[in-house]
Amino acid sequence: MLNHTFRVFKVRFYSLFSTINRSPIIILGNQKSGTSVITHLIADYGGLTKTVDIPESWWPTLEMLLDGTLPLKDFARKYSFYFSRDVIKEPNLTFLFDQLSRIHPGAKFVFVIRDPRSNIRSLLNRISVPGNLPRMDEDEVHAIPADWRPVFDAALWDLPDGNYVDILARRWVRAARVYLDHQDRIHLVRYEDFNADKLQTIEKLAQKLGVSSKRDITDQLDVQFQPKGNKSISWEVFFEENMERIEDICSREMAELGYVN
Repeated sequence: MLNHTFRVFKVRFYSLFSTINRSPIIILGNQKSGTSVITHLIADYGGLTKTVDIPESWWPTLEMLLDGTLPLKDFARKYSFYFSRDVIKEPNLTFLFDQLSRIHPGAKFVFVIRDPRSNIRSLLNRISVPGNLPRMDEDEVHAIPADWRPVFDAALWDLPDGNYVDILARRWVRAARVYLDHQDRIHLVRYEDFNADKLQTIEKLAQKLGVSSKRDITDQLDVQFQPKGNKSISWEVFFEENMERIEDICSREMAELGYVN
């Protein structure tokens, strides 16, 4: 509680003296897609300041941001410290791309994508929810940590209601469309390519973004910046019948992004 109070005070205090960065690097992508590690590594590689998350944008503020009750520009002014950094990452901003573009007209955008089957499995691992339920009952929903519960709220994301895996799959599609509909403005990083060659991925991304190397990051490449999911369980075992739901809903975007259905 003390740490939380200090963080809130610090952000509000520094926001009084911070100016919104009009041309930062902004990392977008769905939760649990690899946005945190890309943010840390590209910022540290270039010796850049970074915002890794914006807790003030989470529930209940998130609802007001998504429905337009609270314009993002007003939120950014109030918490300008977060928006003053060289590299900015908050997954929920992915769904506010148009407003974000106006606040940061000179921004360079990066989108981190991950196969939806891995992405959704990792998200459910993070909150200890199995992937093979036909549905979640009310008690199971309330057992989800409060910060994560909005992810399953179909109405909040303007999605059709359905099985919880349906909702997560449709939300993955909505996030993916942000990149696919703005490819001329966004640099893509596939999480699978990053895992195959982490240093080369960061070096290539830095070159595209015009970021010069300021420090050696080889000792950070395998740092776990977020709780690790259980990759030892195959998609088929983890989801059972629910995997077909993901592949049906995400098929078009998976194909466009090079993921085999």
